Parts: sequence; structure tokens; C-alpha cells
Amino acid sequence: MNWLVGTYSKRNSNGIYRIHLNESSGEISLISSFSNVSPGNPSFLILDKKNKVYSIGESLNGDPGVVYSYNLINDKLIKINEAYTNGINPCHLSINDRNDFLVAVNYSSGDFSSYKVSLEGKLTFIEQITHSGSSINPNRQREPHAHSINFLDNYSFYVCDLGVDKIFYYKIDPDSYKIISTNFTNTKPGSGPRHFILNKYHRRAYSINELDSTINYFEIKPNNELRTLQVISTIPKDYYLETTTADLHFSSDLKYLYGSNRGHDTIAKFIINDDGTLIFDKHFSTLGKTPRNFAISKSGKFCLVANENSDDIYSFEINSKNGDLVPTGYGISIPSPVCLSEIFE
Repeated sequence: MNWLVGTYSKRNSNGIYRIHLNESSGEISLISSFSNVSPGNPSFLILDKKNKVYSIGESLNGDPGVVYSYNLINDKLIKINEAYTNGINPCHLSINDRNDFLVAVNYSSGDFSSYKVSLEGKLTFIEQITHSGSSINPNRQREPHAHSINFLDNYSFYVCDLGVDKIFYYKIDPDSYKIISTNFTNTKPGSGPRHFILNKYHRRAYSINELDSTINYFEIKPNNELRTLQVISTIPKDYYLETTTADLHFSSDLKYLYGSNRGHDTIAKFIINDDGTLIFDKHFSTLGKTPRNFAISKSGKFCLVANENSDDIYSFEINSKNGDLVPTGYGISIPSPVCLSEIFE
């Protein structure tokens, strides 16, 4: 299966890469890179179900961030157009299931921008929403830092804000796609909610919190507000070195939840109980440094881990009986890899 890799523009990175994962062996091979059409710092990208690609470009030299849209045809990434995010250092984006509404969040300016998306993939700016406030960490929480966006349905979504320890819920007008209502849920002061994942069928959600290395388990209430039911650590109780979390994903059978630790340099595995609560099971080395992003293959058989600071990506086979991550022995060197997205075949 083929994947796209987003990177930071350093250590001679060529921007967006395309790699192949052999799902018989776990071997990873480089197919191509797209330096000629990549934005600066393409650190997060997604594909819609028609293999249109959307990538943020983080701000360079204080300039506003951008969102690029592409057609992916055979081995060519063909740029459709671009739009400014009107904020600084965009770090995450998502598109709804209708493929007609996209949101990009800006970390440094603490806001997000929304866009209508045409059938051809053209982006039209709608509005920008800015958060306000601060929290208790003097180094990281003096101001808002919007960090991720996840759709609940075509007309509503959640935004994690690391800087103010809040997860915001937004509802949009189905005609104008402008925000018509909002509420928020507080997380523990100093936790720093970063990424978010939804189990829509069971009305459950989980956030991974960067600053205190924890995961929150939430019930999604009838009005779509969140109610915290559990907070659990991603690191050992006796670990006191510097570490932060980054990403989280379900196993394909929804029996396990995985979260990445940067500094501890592991993937933490949790068993999901029938009531949605988590039981910590074990840690797996990522075989590199600073696992900012990882991904589960659509087949559910493999996990790919991108180690940002050791410039490598490793594959792990997922044990079908217990969800353990088993190193395949295969990896690939790519400068500053920070995002993985599987191509629909």
C-alpha cells in the first residue's frame, strides 16, 4: 500500500514524499518526492476519499500559513490551488465526509480558518475564529494554541486548544457554513490537549494531552458537550525526564488505543473496556527519536511510526490477538518525517 509523508523543511527534506509499504513483509520503500509542488513545512496532510490531497504549509519567516489542494494521479501530485490560513503556523486540518468543508488550525496565533471546497478541490475562505485566554504553564500556555480539528458530522466539529486547556465544540450553518454556536469542555489545568479521536457509534471521545502526558476519556452528551470520565497517564509513574505526547489512534477493531510519547520515545498501548475506560497495557519503543505522528494501516495489520528527530519511519506488525506492535525490522530514512497518510487504493 502507498502512503504520503509530510515533513518539516529541514535537513534537506524534499517536502511531501510517497512511500510504499509491503503488507506481506512490512518493508518500506521510497517511490518519489514532490519538492516542486510542496509548500514550506508541509507538516500535516490528509486525503479525501477521492484521493484529493490537502496539506498545510507552516509559516516561514513569520508569513501567514497556507493550505494547498492537489490531485493525486498515478505518481503525480498536481497542485489545484492554495489559500492563506490568515494565521501563523498551521499544524492540523480536516475535511468533512461530504468533502465540501475544510478547517485548518493555526497553533501560534490560536485560531482556525474554514473553507468551502469545490468538487474540483478549490478552496474558498469562509471565516477565521480566534480563541482567547491562557493557562498555568508559563512557557507554553500564555496564549491560545489551537492544535487539532475533528469532525463529529458534516456540520459540527471539535477543536483542541493546548494553550487554554479547552476542547471547543462548533456547529455550523448548513447553508453558509459559518459558525452558529459553540461550547467548550475544560481539561486539567496544564494538561495541554493536543490531538483528539472519536468513536461516533458509542458517543465516546479521547484527547491526548501534550504537556502532562495523559489521555482523557469523554462521554459525548446529547448536546455534544463532553464529560470527562477518566484521565490516565501515558508514561511510567517513575519516569521524570522531559517528555510530551503527540498522536493517538484506535486499532481497527476498536479494542485498543495507542498514544505516542516524545522523549520517552514509545507508543503506549491501552486496552479499551466495554464501558470505554482505558487500562494501560505496555509501551513499545519507536526505534527512533521523537515519534510525532504514527498511523494504523487501513487493513489494520500494520502501524507506521514517524520519528521526527532521528529522520526515520519504522513499520510494526499489529498482533491480531492482543494488539501488540511487533517490529518488522524494516524502516526508511526520510528527513524530519512528521505526518503519515495512507492513499486510498
